[in-house]
Amino acid sequence: MTRHPEDRTRLHAGYAVPPPLFPPAPWPRLPEVPAPGVVPRRRHRARRVDGAFVSGALTVLGLASLLVAIAVVAVRARP
Repeated sequence: MTRHPEDRTRLHAGYAVPPPLFPPAPWPRLPEVPAPGVVPRRRHRARRVDGAFVSGALTVLGLASLLVAIAVVAVRARP
């Protein structure tokens, strides 16, 4: 983009976007929004556990079990 309109060159007609062949479909129809004041208030919902926390906890448990397995193998390998 330029600040001055005279710096712009005209586009060739071959680059123009052709009009659509068919009119837009009447669907999907968006749901109607209720009038303000009619909307019921939300009740307090219990907080859910964050997915990142669950992923981190599973990672820590996996690493701990790996260390335990290595320790078990090392103890059994001793003569």
